[in-house]
Amino acid sequence: MFLFLLTFAEMGLTLPLIILLVIFGGFFLISFFITSPNMDTKGLLRVLYSKPVRKPDGSVEYPDSGKN
Repeated sequence: MFLFLLTFAEMGLTLPLIILLVIFGGFFLISFFITSPNMDTKGLLRVLYSKPVRKPDGSVEYPDSGKN
């Protein structure tokens, strides 16, 4: 049985590119974990199906439409 192996140089990956990939991959994972609690179905549908009301202080409120 033969093993097929490629080096990083043969794949076109250099050290700066690998570092850049790790940084952006880490940024994606961190941002995903920060935003994932807000990505539940009920919260998304509440935002999509309701008309937001902006308060004078700049915050936004999503009133219940009664269609839960």
